[in-house]
Amino acid sequence: MLFRSSAVFATSPDTFHEWVLAGAGASTLIVFAVALQNFFVQPPTLSRPQRLFQDISILVGVTHALALLILDSPSSTWSWVGIVMYGASLALFLSAIEAARRVPLTRTFVYSPRVDKILTSGPFRLVRHPIYLSYSLAWAAAPVAKQSVVLGITAAVMIACYLVSANEEERVLANGPRGAEYRALAARTWRLIPFLY
Repeated sequence: MLFRSSAVFATSPDTFHEWVLAGAGASTLIVFAVALQNFFVQPPTLSRPQRLFQDISILVGVTHALALLILDSPSSTWSWVGIVMYGASLALFLSAIEAARRVPLTRTFVYSPRVDKILTSGPFRLVRHPIYLSYSLAWAAAPVAKQSVVLGITAAVMIACYLVSANEEERVLANGPRGAEYRALAARTWRLIPFLY
């Protein structure tokens, strides 16, 4: 079974791999939070749906952080899979940020100001939404490592939100002033997952 329906509680991580998993998860969430405040452009005021998404993201982040501390992993193998997922997420996120360092990217569900440059370097050469892919890997890491149905549901909700936002961003870009360039990029790259989607 992919996710356990009931988790075994612990007082804190009690093995090396569980401490590494908790550290990997905390590091990834901290980097995301710092980048949201310092890298991404946001409007002066958020709409109600944008505020709701932000609040849900914080709630899910806190839930996942607590789960990493209090839930036992069913095996060290699952912990190491989660650690690798966090590492891949962080590496992808940082490489995407580096590739976009001179381009004002907006937060999820914020579609203006519109990007006036189409990104084609770094991970953007293969995937049009590498930041959403990195977020998705991070949200999926805890439910995989802890084999938790509840965490799996929260991860699925977050990933669904990124898919909705990616679709809207693509619509905005394809109909914007650089639409032809963006449509050409879309024809030769993957939306979110290389070789799959």
